Amino acid sequence: MKSLNIVTFFILTIFFVSCSSSNKAVDPLINDIWILEFIKGVDYNPKTQTDLRPTIEIHLKDNKVTGNTGCNNMNGSFTVEEDQIKFSDIITTKKFCSDGIEQEFLIALGMVNNYKIEKMKLHLYQDDEKLLIFQKVD
Repeated sequence: MKSLNIVTFFILTIFFVSCSSSNKAVDPLINDIWILEFIKGVDYNPKTQTDLRPTIEIHLKDNKVTGNTGCNNMNGSFTVEEDQIKFSDIITTKKFCSDGIEQEFLIALGMVNNYKIEKMKLHLYQDDEKLLIFQKVD
């Protein structure tokens, strides 16, 4: 009887802990390579064919982000929970970039605090303001 009470206690504890948690799973589709299509209200089109398109590659397993700013390579970290995401510790290589999109891109990425994935596009927001849209690459 005593062992039945202990088992019942553990089952009820697991049940209540799982019911009290409102965490939705992180969308596994975020773990991919994404290419920039939109930045702060404007569709992004490279000025020349030699311009690189900013990209991000999200590594969900180890919370790392890599990519290109349109000029320099970058890497950093991120945290994600439910639909909240925050990029941090972004570092870049130091190649000279003439009037590119790099600074605007990095500033927008640093402002992001939530995301949504729809129709193979990654939408990054600061609160309700859409900052960046990326298209899934592969």
